[in-house]
Amino acid sequence: MLDKGLKTEKWTPERLAAHLKEIGADGPPPPRYVDNTITDSQKGHNGKYIKKWGTGK
Repeated sequence: MLDKGLKTEKWTPERLAAHLKEIGADGPPPPRYVDNTITDSQKGHNGKYIKKWGTGK
């Protein structure tokens, strides 16, 4: 009753490792570079971040 024509098979650890390497998922993703520096236009008189609302015009 549960068979809906789906094909299932068990993969060996070697086959799974080869498949993951083929699609590029065999390791962690590369780290993303995030620039957390505050530019001079974002600093207030006390050196803290000033949140800008809108386009700054």
